[in-house]
Amino acid sequence: MLESFIEFYMENYIIASVVTSIVFFILYQLLRSANRYLDIKSSVKKSKRLRKKKYNGIILTEKLRKKRKKHTNSYQKLKGSGKKLTKKYFTYKMSELQSVTNYSYGKLFKKSNKNLIIVVRHGKKTLQKIKMKKGLRNMIQLTNKHNCLDEFIHYLHDLPEAILDKQDYDILVGVEGVSISYIVK
Repeated sequence: MLESFIEFYMENYIIASVVTSIVFFILYQLLRSANRYLDIKSSVKKSKRLRKKKYNGIILTEKLRKKRKKHTNSYQKLKGSGKKLTKKYFTYKMSELQSVTNYSYGKLFKKSNKNLIIVVRHGKKTLQKIKMKKGLRNMIQLTNKHNCLDEFIHYLHDLPEAILDKQDYDILVGVEGVSISYIVK
């Protein structure tokens, strides 16, 4: 059996080279997807550490209380350094949430094409959808329009754990009755 297989390969060089290159291409793609999955896994672990130390939403809201006008809760009313901290936090969260979504909904040899969308609702009516790829301006507009900066930062702080556990997670912004939730599509 093995001898006939080797003999066939020796006689047909072209077929042997094509079959061998296809096998190597398939193995390369499998290793590449496994490496991508493991890279995302390590970045999720790193983001957990960073979430506790550098990008902690609870500590950020305490810092922002000192850097805004009294009795306000929007991005627009923050002072310069508070706006800079908030923008930095939002950009970090956009990248972190995308990698957490890819890790949570992906498999070892299959890349996840799912995207995270934050949905703002009033009752059953959808007011706004924020996609993570280009969502910084929309996040800022959301906090200005509904005066929910602190609540939104707390929501973004707790959201990665909910995505990893694949649980529904939403909050209700008190004054206007607006709820913020997420969808993975």
